[in-house]
Amino acid sequence: MLDLLDRKIRQMHEALGSLEDSDLSSIKPEQGATPGGYYCKVDFSQGKTEAGLANIATLLITNIACMKDHLKAWCLKSTKVFEGDALINSDKNVALVHDLWNTDKHAELSSKPRSGHYPKIQGLNQMLSVSTGTGAGSSASFTFDPRTGEMKTETQGGGSVKLAITAQVVDERGILLGEFADICEKATDAWEHALIRAGVAIPARQ
Repeated sequence: MLDLLDRKIRQMHEALGSLEDSDLSSIKPEQGATPGGYYCKVDFSQGKTEAGLANIATLLITNIACMKDHLKAWCLKSTKVFEGDALINSDKNVALVHDLWNTDKHAELSSKPRSGHYPKIQGLNQMLSVSTGTGAGSSASFTFDPRTGEMKTETQGGGSVKLAITAQVVDERGILLGEFADICEKATDAWEHALIRAGVAIPARQ
């Protein structure tokens, strides 16, 4: 049971990590000419289709939400108090992921949503994310030479330059509930804390 739960936690970490990629070596600027002149452009989506991005998002949702059943099995075997349902009912981010999971499985929610909303994902995209970080002296830069296609990145301290899959979670009226990555990050943290309280050792994120 412990080996299975440990693997599921690692799968959750891997799925969360798939939203970001600091390796920019795959980015190949496209250069060409038109009757009016030369052009150079960069496609940060790297050819990922809407369906491909949706698959990445769905895998992450599934790996987070299924933690409830794996924690429940652990608690039953270990005679620990199971607090999975209480966590879903009390934590907005956990509840949103749970509702997204059930909607994906059943096409629509047949019972009252745990988050109080009927959430859906919109605006899936992969783009370049440049963050200067929050620490003193931290910085980040991305430069691109349109003549040669050469790209350079520089970071200091907590700065970062990476490819990031982004999306928004909205309710049934299209009102923004939060950024998809942020919701998933917070839901993952919440499940990890619940696992720790149940006596489960959490492997370090890679």
